[in-house]
Amino acid sequence: MKSIYQILLIGSLLAGIAACENETKVCDQTLSTNLHINFKRDSAGIVRDTIMPKVTAFALGHDSIYKVQPLSNVFFQLSPVADTSRFYLKVDSTLTPDTLTFRYKRTTHFISAGCGFGTYFLLDTVIATRHTIDSVQINIKSVTTSNDTHLTLYFFNQ
Repeated sequence: MKSIYQILLIGSLLAGIAACENETKVCDQTLSTNLHINFKRDSAGIVRDTIMPKVTAFALGHDSIYKVQPLSNVFFQLSPVADTSRFYLKVDSTLTPDTLTFRYKRTTHFISAGCGFGTYFLLDTVIATRHTIDSVQINIKSVTTSNDTHLTLYFFNQ
C-alpha cells in the first residue's frame, strides 16, 4: 500500500514537471517580440533582398548578437525598460559600421497567469548613420511578434 502511494506521488511530480516545461516553452515563444530587420540593395535600378557576407551586430554596451556570418536579416531585442535602444551593425569586415537608434513607446500586456506580462513596442523613430546604410523604411511600427518584418535597411552598392 505504501509503495502505491509513493508511485502515485512520483508520477504526480513528473507530470507537474512536464507541464511546467511545456508552459515555459509556450511563454518563451509568446514573450518573443524581437524587431525583425530585412536587408535590401539596389542593383541597376532593381531592389532585391541581399545577403551581407560578414554581419556583426550587437546592442551597444552588450555582447554580440550575430558575429561574422552571412545574413539577409537580423532580429534585435528592444529594451523592455527603456524607450530607446541602440545597436552596432557591421555588414562586411571591410566596411565602416553603422549605428542604429530606435525610439519607441512600450506597452505591457498580460499573456497568462503562468507566463505573466510581456512588452509590446510601437516604433516612433529610427536613426541610422549612413556609412553603408542608404535608407531605412519602417514597414510595421507595431512590434508585437517576431514573425513580421518591421524594418527594411537599404544599402549602398559597394
